[in-house]
Amino acid sequence: MLGDRDHGPAGLVGRDRALSEVADVLRAERLVAVTGPGGVGKTALVTELAHRMQAGQWEAVGRVDLVRQDGPELLPQRLARALGRGDLPDRGTSDALADALGGAPALLVVDTCEYVADACAEILTGLVAACPGLHVLATSRTPMNTAGHYRLHPLPLEEAARLFGASGRRWGLVDVPAPKTVEHICSFLDGLPLAVHIAAGQLAHHSPSEVLTLVSRADTLLDLTIPGLPARQRTLRDSLLSTHQLCTREEQLLWARCTVFPGAFGLRDVLAVCADERLPSGVLAAAFGGLERRSLILPQEPHGTSYRMPWSTRAHGRQRLNHLGEEREFLQRCLTWLLHDP
Repeated sequence: MLGDRDHGPAGLVGRDRALSEVADVLRAERLVAVTGPGGVGKTALVTELAHRMQAGQWEAVGRVDLVRQDGPELLPQRLARALGRGDLPDRGTSDALADALGGAPALLVVDTCEYVADACAEILTGLVAACPGLHVLATSRTPMNTAGHYRLHPLPLEEAARLFGASGRRWGLVDVPAPKTVEHICSFLDGLPLAVHIAAGQLAHHSPSEVLTLVSRADTLLDLTIPGLPARQRTLRDSLLSTHQLCTREEQLLWARCTVFPGAFGLRDVLAVCADERLPSGVLAAAFGGLERRSLILPQEPHGTSYRMPWSTRAHGRQRLNHLGEEREFLQRCLTWLLHDP
């Protein structure tokens, strides 16, 4: 069963529908960028889909992780080596790679594109256009300008609880925690598979009630860890710091300030509370859109105008707000807004 198989740190519980939908997009466009927040399971998803598609139909299958990509000028050579076409010149171009591939059926997985998202989208789009047999699965925390795209969302609470149990069994858990305790734990984790997996790993040394206490406190949640995770996902803090570095300065500042809202909020609310000379209304509105595109704020319902910030994202942002020396001021501004807003 799909839900019992693990690829990457979080496994694939609850991802049957996403697998089917990404496969549909790939058939239609031949290039699909799977986007979403760090730790949502993008790598696990495309790895499983590529595994399912490798049944002898490709002349070349390649995978490349761009987390350590030095610059966009080296992208064609990295892609060529992944596809077994490594005889390009040292500064080989995407045109040379397209000529080397020709019409051969090829499957390419390009992971962690966010550090060179624009260049990657341009090169991959050109390759797919020039090579009729090429299919590409890409992942990125940052939206990419590709014809095919799929936004992967966190798991609903029920599926997150199933993943918690599956991850616990992976760590040798014998006694299954009470369902209500698991639900309470997962409710703090906002359905983020990486967070669920890390929390389940704490059962090796803590009781379920102790794990609940750990995840409910921002100062401990961000730094929980388990062995075997990549450096950028060793803790939720590491994952969020990676995303923080991708944000503009205005997005970073607004991320911190939005943590003062105790519940859901919309752009009108954020303009009333968070705007000032450092974030004038036009700049703030653009930064708000950036937070939404990077899944740092999530709509309360599809196509809705009311948003919430996940607990771990809020915890990181609140610590940044405190570091900036703005916590007291913007908490007071939010309280004033709450008392006077009709």
